[in-house]
Amino acid sequence: MTLARQAGHEPMPIPVQRVPRTRAMGTFPFDAAGRGRRGIGWNPPFLGLNTLLFSHGLELQARNRDAVRNSAWAAAAVDSYVANAIGRGIRLVPHHPDEKTRDLITRKWNRWTRECDVEYDPRNPASGQTDFYGQQMVIAREVMEAGECFVRFRPRSPKEGLTVPLQLQLIEAEQLPLWRTAIEQMPPKNSVRCGIEFQTDGRRAAYHFWKAHPGETMFFPMEALSVERVPATEVLHVYKPIRAGQFRGQPWLTSVIAKLYELEQYTDAEIVRKKLAAMITGFITQASPDNPIIPPDQYQNGPGQTEPGTQISKLEPGTFQVLNFGEEVSFAEAKDSGDFKSFIRTCLQAFSSGAGLAEYQISGDLSGINYSSIRAGLLEFRRKCEQYQHSVFIFQVCHPVYKRWLREAMLALVFGIDLLNAYSKDPEPFEEVQWVTPGWPWVDPEKDIKASNDAIRSGLSTRSAEVAAQGRDAGAVDAEQTADNERADKLGLSYDSDGRKVLTGRNAGLTEAEIQQDASKGEVDVKP
Repeated sequence: MTLARQAGHEPMPIPVQRVPRTRAMGTFPFDAAGRGRRGIGWNPPFLGLNTLLFSHGLELQARNRDAVRNSAWAAAAVDSYVANAIGRGIRLVPHHPDEKTRDLITRKWNRWTRECDVEYDPRNPASGQTDFYGQQMVIAREVMEAGECFVRFRPRSPKEGLTVPLQLQLIEAEQLPLWRTAIEQMPPKNSVRCGIEFQTDGRRAAYHFWKAHPGETMFFPMEALSVERVPATEVLHVYKPIRAGQFRGQPWLTSVIAKLYELEQYTDAEIVRKKLAAMITGFITQASPDNPIIPPDQYQNGPGQTEPGTQISKLEPGTFQVLNFGEEVSFAEAKDSGDFKSFIRTCLQAFSSGAGLAEYQISGDLSGINYSSIRAGLLEFRRKCEQYQHSVFIFQVCHPVYKRWLREAMLALVFGIDLLNAYSKDPEPFEEVQWVTPGWPWVDPEKDIKASNDAIRSGLSTRSAEVAAQGRDAGAVDAEQTADNERADKLGLSYDSDGRKVLTGRNAGLTEAEIQQDASKGEVDVKP
């Protein structure tokens, strides 16, 4: 017994300090991974994108195409993006060190772009659907609408009279079956996934196309049931990769297509409600069957007349419908939705964001937009377009088409035997080109031109870069200026735009406004 107990005192209990349990803000270490009340209905699959497209790709393609056909907003999204990303076309500028060779490549290329469509026949100048830049537009539309597009090289005979014996055939995504994973008559170690044949090292070996579009069975009933193996060297597969290892394209409107479908239903219901609310309709009810006054048109069977007792359920504005004895009519009250405009705008903002555009580019509504906001929005949109232009379209379409065109042109001796020998020794100078994307229109021309001029004068940019930003070739601009100056000299004309006139003396370094002010006083010094 302790001394404390002998003295009649109980010892003081030692307090037990409990360690508090650590827990996240939610009921799970990661709220996004929780399976409680907030995440009970959130059960995404653990499947890869290729497997998901294998299972649901056809439905996505069909629904995206249906939206573009029938929804003004979806059609506007595709049109706006393609018009900005492709415009009049992404154009070729050769960079061969020899000027004569550059000019020769440019002339032959420009002529071939008008003959490259697979339906073009040199014997019929009116044949063909479009030129190479029109094909760029179609490819970009297909990539956005269906997720992908295929370009097949079609070599032609030199006897046909084409500038270069090569044409391009565009093939829709549906013509390469997503569900096809096996096929006969291929190398034993190769495998087919979603219609694409792969080698053992992961490279593409071939594409197994339907011989005709499976949705055009009305015109090609038998060809659509057979498959053609096309080597991968003859096909360009154009799509925007969004995940590593992806080998089929996903339609761009996939993330917003379901909401767009419901939004279209909502607007249709609102239109019907407005129609009902706008109809001023009167009803004439007969008091008794003994009424001697019978409207004559009720019992006439002439053209456009109704039979007695026929029920009419369709109403038109200004209609006065005569009812039978004892009939009454009641309507459901069509309440006005006061937030319709703001609700539609909020939904359109979400849809345009998923489509990679600004809301005004789809709706065309510029109310509430000022210079600063539209410029900031355009800069963000331009970054997205430039990313697609250079990382996807130029890499997957423009470069491969030009390299194949150049090879076919050399083999056909389009450039002569000397250039063929030079190309055989070193093709790099011939393949060195620049693709000039469409220029961006100025929001404020005066400020943008001044900014470009200041960037050139300060050494932060060059004339070639600024001209290319406007979608033109600096060499072509210089050639046009030279031709204009020569024509002006021949005719004895003098213009302020003549770059050979340089400000000197006291006028050097003045602003344009100051120069114009001095010019009005005759105080401008120029040196020819």
